[in-house]
Amino acid sequence: MEVFLQAAVLAIVTVVLTAMLKKTNRELALLLSLAACVLLGVFLMRLAEPVVEFMSKLRNLAGLDKALMTPMLKTVGIGILTQLSATICADAGENAIAKLVEVCGGVLALYVALPLMEAVIDMVEQMSGG
Repeated sequence: MEVFLQAAVLAIVTVVLTAMLKKTNRELALLLSLAACVLLGVFLMRLAEPVVEFMSKLRNLAGLDKALMTPMLKTVGIGILTQLSATICADAGENAIAKLVEVCGGVLALYVALPLMEAVIDMVEQMSGG
């Protein structure tokens, strides 16, 4: 909870400062915003550690292969990074690049999820006796 509170305060202070800076120095406001995103990413990693540990315990208890859980976690990470990158591009006024980042993130998420999809196909084939 403390980490989230720190992240929230950082975000609010950054928004106020960038709003003031945008009037006089748009480039500096963008750099400040990017720096805050990096710091918020560090906070996010700290917040995600217990979730990843829990998922690992859950995987061990369920007896799932690590190869099945890894693509799921990677896909979630790709989704988060895609959204963040697209938002930064849109804030910088590069909407076309933002949309392309979103498309690339979607394709990459599908690519990373291929092992999961292959495992599902294998299970269906085994269940159908094929």
